Amino acid sequence: MECKTQNIANVVLFQVEGRIDHTTAKAFESVLSPHLAGCTGEEKKLLLDCGGLVYISSAGLRVLMIAGKQCRKQSGKMVVAALQPMIQEIFQISRFDKVFEVFPTVRAALENISPAAASAYDGR
Repeated sequence: MECKTQNIANVVLFQVEGRIDHTTAKAFESVLSPHLAGCTGEEKKLLLDCGGLVYISSAGLRVLMIAGKQCRKQSGKMVVAALQPMIQEIFQISRFDKVFEVFPTVRAALENISPAAASAYDGR
């Protein structure tokens, strides 16, 4: 599992690649957690780009659930984009598509949550 972050206007684009399972879930949580602290209102939003995510287990879903709850508790926003078909199916079966706003692409998510970030996004 690899994670990269990019700040675009008031959005933290958090890119996840590889597998999030019982062996990598703790590392994923450690990398994601610092970005949740300032995720409040319009000041900072979190966009999880799952385009490179090939597998997520219940341990990974648990990390996402905790992160989503923390964001909501702070009146923040965390959305998910670019789910691969298998990950999308996992989200539907586990009803995570009802917990998080899910967008087909990173650009679509940015356009929805932050027009300023969408205009600054270069698609890298």
